[in-house]
Amino acid sequence: MPTSQVVPSDITGKEQASRSVEYFQSLYELFKSSQQVTGPIERSYIIGGYLIRLSFAGEALLSLTRALEHLSTNDCSTPDLRICLSDSESTGQSMIPRPWEDGDFLARGVIQGYNTERIYTAFQHGSAAVSVLDKERNLAVFWAPDPRLPYWEEGSPLRTILYWWLLSQELQLVHAAAVGNSTGGVLIGGKGGSGKSTTALACLESNLSYVGDDYTLLGLDPGPVVHSLYNSAKLNNDHAQRFPALLPKIANTDRLTEEKALLFVNEHYPAKVATRLPIQAILLPRVTGLVETRLKRVSVAMALASLAPSTIFQLPRAGNEAFKFLATFARQLPCFSLELGTDLSTIPSVIEGLLAQIDSDSLPQEK
Repeated sequence: MPTSQVVPSDITGKEQASRSVEYFQSLYELFKSSQQVTGPIERSYIIGGYLIRLSFAGEALLSLTRALEHLSTNDCSTPDLRICLSDSESTGQSMIPRPWEDGDFLARGVIQGYNTERIYTAFQHGSAAVSVLDKERNLAVFWAPDPRLPYWEEGSPLRTILYWWLLSQELQLVHAAAVGNSTGGVLIGGKGGSGKSTTALACLESNLSYVGDDYTLLGLDPGPVVHSLYNSAKLNNDHAQRFPALLPKIANTDRLTEEKALLFVNEHYPAKVATRLPIQAILLPRVTGLVETRLKRVSVAMALASLAPSTIFQLPRAGNEAFKFLATFARQLPCFSLELGTDLSTIPSVIEGLLAQIDSDSLPQEK
């Protein structure tokens, strides 16, 4: 897997591997010490078909589970991945001193000299949280100095660790929404502000199911498929006003002057959330200012140009492997520009019509 790391010339591969493992183990030992003080709390989830267990040192970080609750399970068997979560403030356990310098920070929080084929390490500048994964042991640690995390961390918790580990299971986290019905679904891609959230949320009052709003999980076996990852939706405040029925359901109404509106769909529309759908098409939303919503066939290259940068530029260590995965995924599907109309009620019917065409094999061929 390609990495973003640059190994200093005076550090050998063996030395880097040794100190990366040592750093991970020191964090893990700190977590175990904290958990002995606070008591253990565990939550389990089925994500992309894998059993993932979150082990908490105390209750302070349990807010991170809200976005995952639609995937919760009571399965007590050995997990495929275990993630240990703790913070300094609530446990009274100080974080170990950082063994790296400020100059060791690389793109997207990757830490130079602490990333190997086995150990993955990243620092979140917004929250000062550290994410570390030991791929050999299927064990990860998430540590934050303060349990009061930014809203985006609550909306898409543990994104870095989940991305790293799930990619090794041939599943790709993507910055895209998804909706669908019994015949299949559509992946909705594009950069922030393109209309992904508007499109997904407009479908909540329709016959379509909701898979995800901001990040979803893609697979290729046996064909293009999307798995739900988070049930959270994030909207700019001006866009949130276009959904008056959702306003009372927003989780962070007291902080909207500083944050995007955050909605946990599973808490209000549990029957609408789908955990897995085969993907039938890729849609690229575009705001037009017209009343009606329409579809326009576009190239696979245009879809990839929309999906890849907004995904890769948000994920530590993401690179060629993620691009190749998305390219393979996109080449198997028809792609469309979703020309969004001002009448949001027309969006679901356009998507349902497209899925019906694909299901009946009456979709016009690309010119």
